[in-house]
Amino acid sequence: MKKYIVVLFTLLLAPLVSAAPEFKEGVEYKVVNDVASSKPEVTEFFSYVCSHCYSFEPLMQKLQERVPQVQLKKVPVPFLGRELGPVLQRAYGAAVLLKVEDKLTPAIFDRIHRQKKMPGDLDDIKSIFVANDVAAKDFDGVINSFALNGMIAQYDKATERFNVRGTPTIVVRDKYELNMSEIGSEERFYRVVEYLLSAG
Repeated sequence: MKKYIVVLFTLLLAPLVSAAPEFKEGVEYKVVNDVASSKPEVTEFFSYVCSHCYSFEPLMQKLQERVPQVQLKKVPVPFLGRELGPVLQRAYGAAVLLKVEDKLTPAIFDRIHRQKKMPGDLDDIKSIFVANDVAAKDFDGVINSFALNGMIAQYDKATERFNVRGTPTIVVRDKYELNMSEIGSEERFYRVVEYLLSAG
């Protein structure tokens, strides 16, 4: 009789075991905010000078294809690249305002990481924009604009809010930060993000 009770108890526990979460807080991710956003969004804190961010670009593109309803946001950080850091942060914001980010981000990454030609200053950044069909006057019109200054302030506020100290840093729904060193593979990256998009 005791044997049957043990078997029955094991069977009753089986669904609870199988329902255990695949990913765990403190392992694949950590909680960085009490409340999650209601929107399905993933934020990447990045820098153009970061080689890992350059390598990470295809994964973010595939994530968008895999979960098309997700809003992907980029936040450029100013603390990498020394004096060039804030310049590259401003370059990203300018590309967003001019609606050419999809062209300029690959172009800037390519110049820095494939061509090994680090821009020296804002004039070098401007030349990349012009080479990618942005009129010089359009670039000049936004690069020091009130709108761009406001965006930079928001980028810095987000970087400070999540205490970002390295890149790429991935935050899901403004609540969960991925621990990239524990995720281990591209497929697990997608699955962790999908899991956190549906988490509480």
